[in-house]
Amino acid sequence: MLQGIAPIVITPFDENGEIDAEGLRRIVRFEVDGGVHAIGINGFASEAYKMTDDERRQTVEIVASELAGALPLIIGIAPNSLEAAVQQSRQFAQHQPAALMTLPPPTMDNGAQALVEFYVEFGNAAESPIILQQAPHIAQYRHTELPAEALAEIADRAPAVATFKLEGPGSAAKMKELAPLLGGEASMLGGGGGITVLEELRNGAAGLIPGVGFNEIFLAAWDRWKKGETAAAEAMIKRGAPLTKAVSGKGHEYSLHMRKHLMKRHGAIDCACVRGPTVAFDECDLPGFFAIVDALDLRVSAKN
Repeated sequence: MLQGIAPIVITPFDENGEIDAEGLRRIVRFEVDGGVHAIGINGFASEAYKMTDDERRQTVEIVASELAGALPLIIGIAPNSLEAAVQQSRQFAQHQPAALMTLPPPTMDNGAQALVEFYVEFGNAAESPIILQQAPHIAQYRHTELPAEALAEIADRAPAVATFKLEGPGSAAKMKELAPLLGGEASMLGGGGGITVLEELRNGAAGLIPGVGFNEIFLAAWDRWKKGETAAAEAMIKRGAPLTKAVSGKGHEYSLHMRKHLMKRHGAIDCACVRGPTVAFDECDLPGFFAIVDALDLRVSAKN
């Protein structure tokens, strides 16, 4: 069962917008050295939705090579059909992923039951375990949110779909609904940059799939939470809340800029390029952001 802190790594690009392979390797090493429990690639934080199929395969190969089996690997996919999902499962099986984090096909609104059947059939055909990802905060996926009862039906009918990544408005409340409906082998993970992680943990989350840069905050809190030291865990999360909000409080695209500038300042990547289209970003926001970072004792703080 996947649990703990499992960040989705950013994809660094060079000045020409091409994938910076060495920068991606450094990001992976940075997170591994920080003690995370798993590594993910090709999620929203990776800008996978802005890349070609070949580029998504390339980033998986880079990350899998750098990890070399040291940690579980989560590979994000966003298939538009059952057949495409199965094909991708076969393509990525060589990397022995711990899970394929799978978004629902969003192009047409065929109703909730069609998505239930998609995940059941895919779960029973896939080469790897499946994380069912719900992302209603992303406009393209707003209509694909499933009720707790539908998620539980999928878990019951397709045991390979054993993890649910729930994020966006109402994620903690959805976890509270879903938790009593799931069997012992299924789990829930939060997302959204960790903004609502405290409420998600209280409602049964087995961990968090955040972005990169400052996961020692979540790791330390998770360690205390697992030990039953909930007050200490809550204090750690609240102490880091200004940073979490500064990065993730203005939407996903803004968070990409902030994380990339943070990792560029740290020296992990050479360029903070975010592929377009993206939101306008004012670098005048950076001094205040870096002040928040530097007030915390983090590996990316300036004094370190």
